[in-house]
Amino acid sequence: MKKRSNNIVTFALALSFAFSTSSCSDFLSVEPTGNLTEEQVFEKIDNVEPLVLGLYKSYRGCRAGRNGLMQNLGNDETQQGNFQLNTEGDQAGMDKYNGQLNPSSKQVQAIWDSRWALITPAAKAIKALGMTKEDPERAKQLMGEACFIRGLVMYEMSMYWGEIPVIDMNRTEELGLGRKPLALVWEYIIQDFMTAAESLPVSYTSDPQRATRGAAYTMLAKAYMSAPEETGFRDFAKADEALKKVMDGKYSLVSSYADLWRYDNPNTVESIFELQFSPRTNDRNMWEFDCGSRACDTWFSQGCYFSGYDFLVPTPFAYKTVEEGGIWEDGDLRKEEALRYDFTYKTNKYKPDGTDNDDPTVYYTITPNLSKTSWTGTTDELEPHIKKFEDFRTDIWSGLGINNMWESGKTFPMLRFADVILMHAECLNELGQTAEAVNEVNNKIRTRAFGGELPADKKWNTGMSKEEFREKIMDERFRELCFEGWRRMDLIRTGKFVELVKARNRWAKESGTIQAFNVRYPIPETEIKTNEAFSPEDQNPGYSTTIK
Repeated sequence: MKKRSNNIVTFALALSFAFSTSSCSDFLSVEPTGNLTEEQVFEKIDNVEPLVLGLYKSYRGCRAGRNGLMQNLGNDETQQGNFQLNTEGDQAGMDKYNGQLNPSSKQVQAIWDSRWALITPAAKAIKALGMTKEDPERAKQLMGEACFIRGLVMYEMSMYWGEIPVIDMNRTEELGLGRKPLALVWEYIIQDFMTAAESLPVSYTSDPQRATRGAAYTMLAKAYMSAPEETGFRDFAKADEALKKVMDGKYSLVSSYADLWRYDNPNTVESIFELQFSPRTNDRNMWEFDCGSRACDTWFSQGCYFSGYDFLVPTPFAYKTVEEGGIWEDGDLRKEEALRYDFTYKTNKYKPDGTDNDDPTVYYTITPNLSKTSWTGTTDELEPHIKKFEDFRTDIWSGLGINNMWESGKTFPMLRFADVILMHAECLNELGQTAEAVNEVNNKIRTRAFGGELPADKKWNTGMSKEEFREKIMDERFRELCFEGWRRMDLIRTGKFVELVKARNRWAKESGTIQAFNVRYPIPETEIKTNEAFSPEDQNPGYSTTIK
């Protein structure tokens, strides 16, 4: 039987922290607690601020661990390792796009559930901040933060699923909990980012986790560039207006691409919105556990900071050179900073010939022997791996005593200035200013990528066509932003998803089953079963839901 969710009930402050919602209808069936009315709870701004601050931690939570990396499977940039593919059941469908990718997929449900657990509290905070009479400036800022989080999560969900419910606590009777037309969904996304941009400060003195005006304008630009054309909201001129607000001198590129990924260099001048992860805490992200090499785990233990379990690995296209049929040009310094090609390590477990070391006081610097350690029969355990998430503090040689890559937790620059420059260049091209767009990329992004001086043969031609620039800017976004979580959105918004995934993702190519409808995930079966505003007919085309 579906849950009853027709009436909004009164809720006390403590209930506003129920972030474990598994269905977008759950929050409407909470029983009231205590004697306070909703108005009495939220008339005090001190009661609302903890809810808003909790949104940041919850967003980090939905991005942490394997579930936080899950949506990066199945594109042309990343895929799962072979052992994972063969041993994790229906997870294989995330790359193969076969019958295993269906409404009962636990992987898809995890992506959906973790985000709905944020939209509901954000909507509650927005309503509360519209009710409070205290401290208008403080309330305005908190409203901007709540709108930023709701807009961010709705943006992700609509990019993944298309039409989604719109949660507005002031319009629940009118909007209900069913899927809404894309035009309404994107109207809310854009309005949330506009409210955030108008309400947020330029910076904070002591809390880098919080969204700023620059973050809001950056996401507003992404929304204008990503909104489906049929919504009427895709607008490169408006996107560029937003980007210019970020290009006012507050942010700049760090001189070396390598400086972005140092564990001891968080929140650089390039960072616009950074997820404040930390190792061996409740805010660790554990990404290296899933992105490191299984062979290195066997040979060197989990105390090796680049060992792991091959859940998320680069596609061959993502680590090969142009001459080999991949993405990387000779001389591009980003290649070695983004990817690990060398697995040499100092260890006392083995001798260089691969035999066991019978003297643990003697250390050798060696590379693991795949033939001795592989469980898969393939070589992808020692093919290039993602390097950006490695956290040396977890290594036994760091001296910090963490000694386990599972505890990894470098801060993560989710929005950075290089992305703004690339989006600005893309907008210039779409607005008929291709030569100016080429100069932006040559003089800033590519010059840094090649060490500060761009070789003549690596400079893009300012006379290229708009169509050629569209292709080249997507390749440059790949090189600059690889493994940072934007590739799926880029492929979807440019209409290249099926074409490039089928050609470049090893498992999708071998399976040959990806189809046009796979640009969207299936609506989780649990949502259709528990949300009375959903029916099997609400399932995305191409997927089938049977309610029992």
